[in-house]
Amino acid sequence: MLLDRKRINKWAKWVALILAVVFAGGFLFMGVGYGGAGFNVSEAFSSCAGKDTTANPQTPEEKIKVFEEQLALNPNDVTALLGIATVYQQEGDRTNLLKAASYLERVLQVDPARKEIYLRLANLYLSSEVADYGKAAQVLNKATAVDPDNPDVFLKLGIAQRNLGNTSAALLAWQRYLTLAPDGDMADVIREQVELLSQSATTTTSSVATTTSTAGSTTTSDVSSATTSSTVVTTTTTP
Repeated sequence: MLLDRKRINKWAKWVALILAVVFAGGFLFMGVGYGGAGFNVSEAFSSCAGKDTTANPQTPEEKIKVFEEQLALNPNDVTALLGIATVYQQEGDRTNLLKAASYLERVLQVDPARKEIYLRLANLYLSSEVADYGKAAQVLNKATAVDPDNPDVFLKLGIAQRNLGNTSAALLAWQRYLTLAPDGDMADVIREQVELLSQSATTTTSSVATTTSTAGSTTTSDVSSATTSSTVVTTTTTP
């Protein structure tokens, strides 16, 4: 009974991880999934609106217009860039999420040291609406240099690489995650996945080696047969 409970708990954690990725895009604007620091659109608007307290944009278009006006004055205004990205993320559909991603990319161009933005952008690419695992992997690979001790970076890098079919890269990322967070919430699940992937990789390598060996034996046999045939012909034609 205890064993069954352990299995159920592991399965529940794995399902939770998958759901976290699937719904990441929906959680981002609330501040979940990228360091816990939510971005307050109202405060950002107040900052960009300056002293004009009469303006009170209600629609996404009105909010974006205010931020765009600020960007016209300063294209590198991180507050305005994040404000637009957040408004687009709140819309939730693929088209708007891709627009949000483009503004988050601009934030990293302006300030590559913004650690929390890498995970926020990666979560967006990993979301079910976007599901661009290649771009997620690119962002997370950059994050490993900027934030090398953050286990979440390697956890999600492993997910991206696994979805791309890059087993070796997924193993490396998840092994690093386990080094950084051996007792993390997802440690048991990831440890199990690492073991399964390692066994799969070993089996595949063994299969390839066997096939190569068999092919070599066949070649040797063919050569031997050819040599024998040549000997027979020579013996027959000798007077």
